[in-house]
Amino acid sequence: MLERIKQILGGKEIPEEVQPLYAGARDEREALILLKEARRRDESRRRRSIQDLEILDRMEEQLLNEGKLETQESRKLLLARRIKEIRWKQQEINHRVENIYNKRIRIFNEHVLSLETVLELSSEAIPNRKTLEEMAVRAKQMLEELDKTKDLAEGIAMTAEPPSADAEEREILKEFEAHVDREIEKEELSPEDLTNTSMRPRDREVPPADDEEPRKELE
Repeated sequence: MLERIKQILGGKEIPEEVQPLYAGARDEREALILLKEARRRDESRRRRSIQDLEILDRMEEQLLNEGKLETQESRKLLLARRIKEIRWKQQEINHRVENIYNKRIRIFNEHVLSLETVLELSSEAIPNRKTLEEMAVRAKQMLEELDKTKDLAEGIAMTAEPPSADAEEREILKEFEAHVDREIEKEELSPEDLTNTSMRPRDREVPPADDEEPRKELE
């Protein structure tokens, strides 16, 4: 089947993302249905991933605000580690969306268009509901196997937390401290200080001009 699809596509190499779908299809019509189902599933996964990113953004903002007001160092470090975990998760989701879902969807679109152009769909009998459901299940299984292979290749692994703050956590702690320093500066300036500060430029002694004698103070 792979060789036949390769001939249909003009001898182009078949990307690894669609090879399992073509290998599991009995004919071109079935391959097209499997491709469309795989595309639909990845589009759904991409939408859920984007929703997850929005939730993580709100969680990060909430924890940052909490850390800026926290006074206990142990609690600050705990919040910094939680924020770091969220940012790692954001990076992982962004990587998956861009390098897996978006990439595969582009490939699925190309191959769906190619097969639709080559096949005379109007003369083909439309598969019944049971056949479509069976192919949807097969497409799901093939995508799951492809995802497992992808994860193994990327070597995604969890590492133990270090006993003390690492470089990334220290940067997050600095974000907390920067906010605290700004708040302290505001509190140290009383309303009188702010008034005096605003009046100070007028109270400064203006040096005399070159052609003017210095003014004598009134006795």
